[in-house]
Amino acid sequence: MSEYYPGTSIIHRLDPRTKFLIFICLMLIAVFIMNPLILLGIDIAILLLYVVAGIPLHRVKGMILGVIPVIIMFVILNIFVIPVKNPTIIGYIGSYPIAWESIRAGLSGGLRFAIFVFFSRLLTMTTSIGELVSALTKLKMPAEAAVAIGIGFSSVSILIEQINTIKEAQMSRGAPVESRNPITKAKALISVIVPSIYLTILRGLSIAKVLESRAFTYNPSKRTFRKIVKFTKLDYIVIAISIGATLILIIITKFYHITY
Repeated sequence: MSEYYPGTSIIHRLDPRTKFLIFICLMLIAVFIMNPLILLGIDIAILLLYVVAGIPLHRVKGMILGVIPVIIMFVILNIFVIPVKNPTIIGYIGSYPIAWESIRAGLSGGLRFAIFVFFSRLLTMTTSIGELVSALTKLKMPAEAAVAIGIGFSSVSILIEQINTIKEAQMSRGAPVESRNPITKAKALISVIVPSIYLTILRGLSIAKVLESRAFTYNPSKRTFRKIVKFTKLDYIVIAISIGATLILIIITKFYHITY
């Protein structure tokens, strides 16, 4: 049901709460740092973690190819936002000036988005849904909310596969889903979106029936877990390194004014 990839790597052995903390540290870095080179380095470092975790390269490749158009979109949109202070004009689109600062801001935005996607996918690929729910419960999150988030994570891969299946089915019926005309393509996508929403609702109802049949609604806060997550020495080391590296990186970039 999920995109979890079993393994025994260091990434797999980390407590889910440790991975949450790393995610928060990465988001802080993305907020305080906008230098595209530093952000690109972080993206590459996260991708190397996929190799450490033993994730198949074809899954990583597909994810990268999916992010590249988003980064390009960020750059294109930012081209039309000229900085107020001393823009560096590097060319023109017709009579419209292109500023280097706008391109750099677009790259930074796209690479920030890539950090979010890459690490969130790494988290779901190396953490089982049971461990995720157990960790959220240990963080004092209501059991109902923890299970809902766990189901949400597990449904992502199903939704992607479902959309691809519906898309292929509609294309076999002659729907111009791959049309180059944006208007025609938008109309054709309705035949993909509507069935996807309908099937998602049906799946949600089925999950609700399963939870009810297993008496989940009876005192969910007292439910036990088959596998108990707990911190190990490895977790404490990774937490210390993550917090220290985040603080050092933010301080250095601010002190030497290399935010951009």
